[in-house]
Amino acid sequence: MRKTALFLVSILILSGASFGQDLKIGVVNSELVMQTYPEFRRAEEQLNREVAGWQTDRAGWEAKMEALQEDISEREGKLQAGQTTFSEKRKRELQAQIDSMKVMYQQQFQAQMSAEQERFNKRRMELLSEVLEVVNGTIKELGEEQGYDLVLDGSNGTIVYAKNPDDITDELLRRLQDK
Repeated sequence: MRKTALFLVSILILSGASFGQDLKIGVVNSELVMQTYPEFRRAEEQLNREVAGWQTDRAGWEAKMEALQEDISEREGKLQAGQTTFSEKRKRELQAQIDSMKVMYQQQFQAQMSAEQERFNKRRMELLSEVLEVVNGTIKELGEEQGYDLVLDGSNGTIVYAKNPDDITDELLRRLQDK
């Protein structure tokens, strides 16, 4: 992605130079902004407080999972103890129950981890989107006030501001359909 953005910038610079126009490009370091701008820290602190509050929800789930794990271990112990006394049919039934419970444990564990990660990501984006709106608005103001044609994020090479960009998507799609 970074190489693509740099390639595009190179083309823009060359095309601007070929038409006798100067292209004014600015660069921002989003990583430094995120580390330095207090609103980002406040949003992260808010998220950490909320995540800490989620631990009570997690405690109930963990207790349920521990009980299931104990049940699995108990049945495994019973199967081990009955190796010489249980019929083959009983051993197979008990092993099938154990296997089924292990699969259920794995599925519940993975579902819970996915749900927690999704909840975390969603809330983080909610908190950070407000801050990013302010940052992006300020970048746009700077770009307009100081006459930048393009502002790049030096951290990842993405374009964060472009002065009067021409959207050529429709033309690109028309040409692609012709090929």
